[in-house]
Order: sequence, then structure tokens, then C-alpha cells
Amino acid sequence: MTPEQLRALLEQVVAQAAAAGDLPEAATEGPPEGVLFRPTDPRNAGVVADWVTPVAQRWSSRLGLEPRELARVLAQGLTLEKPVAAVEVAPSGLIAITLEDFARADIVPIVLEEQDHYALAAGKRYRETTEVPGARTAGDPVRAAQLAHARLCRIVRNAEAVGVERRPSARLAELTHVSERRLLVALADLPQRLETHTGDPVQQQRAVTDLGALADTWDHPVRPELVGSRPRAVHGARLLLADATRIVLRNGLSRLGAAAPERM
Repeated sequence: MTPEQLRALLEQVVAQAAAAGDLPEAATEGPPEGVLFRPTDPRNAGVVADWVTPVAQRWSSRLGLEPRELARVLAQGLTLEKPVAAVEVAPSGLIAITLEDFARADIVPIVLEEQDHYALAAGKRYRETTEVPGARTAGDPVRAAQLAHARLCRIVRNAEAVGVERRPSARLAELTHVSERRLLVALADLPQRLETHTGDPVQQQRAVTDLGALADTWDHPVRPELVGSRPRAVHGARLLLADATRIVLRNGLSRLGAAAPERM
């Protein structure tokens, strides 16, 4: 799910709660503008949720409620929604959301369908960027992201060479490892993150290089590890994840004015 889809889900919950009298009528005007959902911070020990939102903290005073009180109502509604697996409310009113595996993985077909413009500026389409060979040094974080892109290209090539297929019916819900979950959420978040930092090249570079670093931590096999073994369903799902991540990194690098080499 994308942040936009999460906002739409939240608005649906708010409308239902207001209709039931659990929230004041003013809530029907909708939650605050701006970024409402961001990925959970993996540095926090024990965190397993996908997204966190401070909506209750930002909105409660306008509705005449305490943050935790508003968060409790929103959490109760969210737990009843099909894409949501679990919701937790912190004492501060911060809401943490864990998605069902199928909902989290829905970002993969979205990226593949929108690959020519996903994570690019509004109205822009992907155009290949060229750079002078050797222009970036080993310590350049953008070069590290380029290497991550080239690695993903190699993973895709090698998987297809042994017969792993791209199938629309791939069991994307099998992408459940923590590194895969974090990568899926990062793919969904990158367009929002880049737009938030429009005009700030340092933060935009950091957004792309963070995704590259995250892609490098994902090292699950995308093809059978034993000679003669047939590819399994999970290999096809991982192939699609690798390809989607490659596309998002490519587009992110293009947005920085950097090349996205397939081999380095």
C-alpha cells in the first residue's frame, strides 16, 4: 500500500466513526494535510510494524479530544479493515500499523505498471541519463546506489537465465522476511519522500541512497540454489521484487541526474 492508499483508508475509517457518533462531526472534514504516514524506524528495538502515523497527535486538538483518545478510535476502526493485520497505539497517541502480507506486497505491481514515471517528478517520464565514466569516486553515496542497481540487474538476469518466470499470479504475499517487508515499504514511501524534499538535493540524494543501502541488505535467493532444482513460487515473487526495486532505484537515480548502469 502507498501512503495515499493509507490516507484513503484512514478517511474511510473516520467517516464510519463520525457516522456512528464515535467522532465529532468536524472529523468529516478529513485529517490534516501533509505527510501522515512514514515507515517505522528499524533502529527501534522490537518494532515490527510497517507504518507509523502521528495523525492523532496533529489532529486531536482540532476535534477537542486527547491524542490517545482519538488514536484509540482510529485504531479500532483500522483493525476492522481487510488490509490491516494489527494496530498499536503508543501512550503519546502515535499509531503503528502492520499490514497484511498481500497488502504490503501490492506495491510491486503498482511499480511495474507505472515504471516509466514512478518516483519521478509530476509529469516526468524516465529518460536514460549518461555520465562520464569514472566521474564518481568509491566513497560517493550515489555510486553505492548505482552499484545496488547494477546488482539487482544481475540478480534479475541470473534468475531469468535459469527459468524463473515473471508471472502476474506470483505469490507476492510470500515476501514476508523482515528485509523484504522493509524493502516493500521503502518502495511505497520513496515518491512521497522525494516530493517532500523537492528543492533539497541533499535530502533527495539521501532518500535514493537509503533505498540502495536497503536493497543491498536483501540477499534472499531469487533462483534455486541446487543444480537441477525447479524454481518455486517464492522465486518468482522475489524476481518481481528485485525488478520493482531496480526500477525505483533507476528512476530515483534519474531524478538525481545520475546514470543507472546495468553493469559495473
